[in-house]
Amino acid sequence: VAPAVVDELMRSNLEDPLAPARRQVTTLIADMEGYTTQVESLTAEEAAQLTRDFLACLTGPVLDQRGTLDKYTGDGLVAFWGAPLPIADHADLALDATLEILQRVRNFSLQRVREGKAPLRVRIGIESGEAMAGDFGSSQRSIYTAVGDSVNVASRLEQIARDYPYDVIIGQGTQALAQRHNLLHLGEVMLRGKEKPTIIYSMPEAASSAHRTRT
Repeated sequence: VAPAVVDELMRSNLEDPLAPARRQVTTLIADMEGYTTQVESLTAEEAAQLTRDFLACLTGPVLDQRGTLDKYTGDGLVAFWGAPLPIADHADLALDATLEILQRVRNFSLQRVREGKAPLRVRIGIESGEAMAGDFGSSQRSIYTAVGDSVNVASRLEQIARDYPYDVIIGQGTQALAQRHNLLHLGEVMLRGKEKPTIIYSMPEAASSAHRTRT
């Protein structure tokens, strides 16, 4: 949890701030495009260093923008805004973090290219909506996480980012709440597990390098 959020929790006097509760959250899920290809020719030590460096590009912006780091997923992470404490502008904060992540990953990728290494691309899915956030698990181990349809949609959006010339795919829940960011309408898509098409968006700044070159 971001230090600023920890400070607010300490001042909140809530009886059990980590107990599962309904929250309006924005979930961000990110990972490295083509991770298996990136590491297949590396030593274990080199792969570990690449993973650490990449995760640093993702983690800093999340915490800088008061996000809650849910978990690392090998070459990526899951984070959310709006829990354990409610945040009115959770969608915009997630998008702020997204822009920082894009810049850091692109700088890291350029550095790698200058060193004769393969470039990197990040894939990000973002959606806002109601979720249950709190401590989940067993008596042996529990984690603070968020579960719900909006979290599942964010995961699906991250997965389909590989099919678009944008590094970020955003759901309509986030688009409806965003106040500080102009989003691009990309159309509708059928997501796995959904019965109706989902309207998706991106950000002008999220155009992949090849698309930016063409435009």
